[in-house]
Amino acid sequence: MKKISLLSAMFLLATCIIFSCKKETVNPPADPCTGVTVSISTSQTAPTTGQSNGSITVTATPNGTYTYSINSGTYQSSNIFNNLAAGTYTIKAKNADGCTSTSTSVTLTATNPCNGVNITLTPATTYADLCPTSNNGSITLTASGSTGFTYSKDGGTTYQASNVFSNLAAGNYPVVVKDVNGCTKSQSVTVSANPGGVKFNLVRNLMIAKCGSCHFNGGSNGGVNFDDKCNIVTKWDRINIRCVVQGTMPQAGPLSTSEKQTITDWVNAGHRYID
Repeated sequence: MKKISLLSAMFLLATCIIFSCKKETVNPPADPCTGVTVSISTSQTAPTTGQSNGSITVTATPNGTYTYSINSGTYQSSNIFNNLAAGTYTIKAKNADGCTSTSTSVTLTATNPCNGVNITLTPATTYADLCPTSNNGSITLTASGSTGFTYSKDGGTTYQASNVFSNLAAGNYPVVVKDVNGCTKSQSVTVSANPGGVKFNLVRNLMIAKCGSCHFNGGSNGGVNFDDKCNIVTKWDRINIRCVVQGTMPQAGPLSTSEKQTITDWVNAGHRYID
């Protein structure tokens, strides 16, 4: 009887040892992405020509927490990619379990905001004084056909908010007007030298007719050249004395009474360039 009990105990012990030595079978964890399909859709804002102001907005489904990547870059929490130039971009989304969407290609095509914009430009100028020489000319630009204009008088190098340019010398100016979208209209504008007053020009024409061979076209008899209009103004007293008071000029002969009166009227009006 004792033998039977001993054998049973030994059998039980062997059974326990056998079963305790069997390896425990561990099932791998389930793949969280099994049966999960992440899909994305996009909307975009086109950049303007030559600028990086486009954007892509990504929407991922099903609902959940996502991060987003552009051109295989680092994932970000925002679903909006800004400051994009024209080009083709690859977009992906990843959920909190690391499940990713397939890559989606998005092409941004630049748009030209100036298409269909017709800016008109109307300049108005004032004379720059010649005698004495003064930078007191001006240009006023009136623009229409768009909004948000700024103005340039140097071909678009610098712009200002005011449409008036003051303190200008006589000359040509490459003016440009630019709207809020960068659309431009350019035009060459001339600030003319003041042509002189009526009385001055009557005296000048008289001098050309009577003294042309000596004092015009490069001539400088007595050191005086009247090709420069301002020399007529500065030499007014000499002209008056020699041609009117003394009557010794011009060399071709004295002036008539009416010609002398022309000079006298100018002198009495102040002998200026602008009467």
